[in-house]
Amino acid sequence: MALDLTDAKNRYHHAMSPEDRARLPFYSALLNELEHSDTAVALLALVRVEQRNPMLILAALHLNALRGHPVLAPIYFAARSGSLDDPVVAARRVVAVLEMNPELIQSDLHRSTQTNEPGRSSVLQGVLHEFSRLGYSSIRLVDVGTSAGLNLYLDHYQVRAVDDGNPVTLVCEDMLGVDRSNELPVITERIGIDPSPLSLQNPDDILWLTACIWPEESRRIERFEAITQFSRELPALSVLHGSVLERLDEAIGTPRADVLTVVVNTWVAYYFSGSERERYIERIRNLCRHDNVAWISIEHPLVVTGPTIRTDGVPPRRGASRIVVSLPGRDPAPWGWCHPHGHWLSLDVPKVSGPNA
Repeated sequence: MALDLTDAKNRYHHAMSPEDRARLPFYSALLNELEHSDTAVALLALVRVEQRNPMLILAALHLNALRGHPVLAPIYFAARSGSLDDPVVAARRVVAVLEMNPELIQSDLHRSTQTNEPGRSSVLQGVLHEFSRLGYSSIRLVDVGTSAGLNLYLDHYQVRAVDDGNPVTLVCEDMLGVDRSNELPVITERIGIDPSPLSLQNPDDILWLTACIWPEESRRIERFEAITQFSRELPALSVLHGSVLERLDEAIGTPRADVLTVVVNTWVAYYFSGSERERYIERIRNLCRHDNVAWISIEHPLVVTGPTIRTDGVPPRRGASRIVVSLPGRDPAPWGWCHPHGHWLSLDVPKVSGPNA
């Protein structure tokens, strides 16, 4: 595919929400510098289209800092510890390193931005509390694009409105329509699908997952480090190696009448090719229509999940992800909005009935 430099430049410009740019001055400045660097724009344009995301460039630079690069390492350490004197100067130094040696990150651009952000479990919990209210007490959880499977353990994280100091606590601002008073459904089976799954027992995978975390968000890094420490104590899960179209039917198996199978995708379908996304969504919609299968989609608003989804819905904050849910026997419907990493949640659940109605 021919290099589309204009597209690559625009992706740097729109890579982070205004909310996140205000919180993260170093990464905001770094994206600004990368946008205006011919080297950085050309590198992004070289990436395969499904992963042509500035977050891949950011992660590759962070990875080199974690590996001990003499210029990058102290800059990123200062960013994590909140001790950067001038984020703009620091960002310019990072881009200068890249422009002097673009090969520094080229060998890592085959990777995928498998952030595997467990903060999204606060959103999934909020939706599953509604499933419980509707009478779904037991579920099989299928996570599409599972990476290392962190969101398959969504029921093992506490969600709080204020940080309580526990590194594994998820901090989420509950806005409109969120009720966490119901018990979560019991998860009887945890299944992931990923073409390149990662493992919390593999040091290189852990390093890459750390690199995908924004360094200024030290709380996220601490949480990931804590999860890797107790991961051996978590329940067993099954990870199917392959694309969702190859392995989805195997993951679904024969749906049981007494246990709801819930398929989840969180910022995964956005990276599918157009045809793959269309086939995946059609398959999921058919499963939900005819079997005891439900679907939770948390994606960029441009990911159209069905004709019943309002495309003119206004999120409460810019840069929000759209939550779409399909219950058994029903078409997908919008259920609200959230921060892409689960920092806040707003639900607008339609009036629906569950199995016990």
